[in-house]
Amino acid sequence: MMLQRTRAENVAKVFVEFIRRFPTPEALCTAEEYEIRRYFRRLGLVRRADRVRQAVCTVLSRYGGEIPCDLDELQSIPGIGSYVAAVLLSIVCRAYEPFIDSNVVRVFSRVLSIYESRELMNVIKRVLKEVPQDIAPEVNIALIDLGALVCTPRRPACDVCPLNNCCSTYKALRKSNIAESQ
Repeated sequence: MMLQRTRAENVAKVFVEFIRRFPTPEALCTAEEYEIRRYFRRLGLVRRADRVRQAVCTVLSRYGGEIPCDLDELQSIPGIGSYVAAVLLSIVCRAYEPFIDSNVVRVFSRVLSIYESRELMNVIKRVLKEVPQDIAPEVNIALIDLGALVCTPRRPACDVCPLNNCCSTYKALRKSNIAESQ
């Protein structure tokens, strides 16, 4: 939940301190709200602190601390939306559900030259559903990392991208650069 719409490098230090202070779900649920908010405030996510606490406490009270491995059950937990539910299903339950963030959208959009969002989301979901189940979560995380570290919003590192040989945007850029140099 800390990583949603927040850069990983900004979350890393805060997350480590947060886990040290609240090493168990019980520690988080018995803590004062202001204490939890302190960590989220550093990320500019104060309102998310209440959702995290509410979700963790609900999982403790309703499910005995076990994450339910059902999409509808997960989404019934206050503070857990479709993205977090998909991540939990994939990572915790190993029941793959594609989790698509802005990084994944950017990678697919550039590789396929599809810029209409509904069409692009349908393509992404179809492609990710075809990935073998045993590696699907790792592929999803790799795409997120690729978008965050290589296929960045500004100044993407196309020359080192492992997808540049099949990327429409890279091919168009190279063609343009070749034409300019002549």
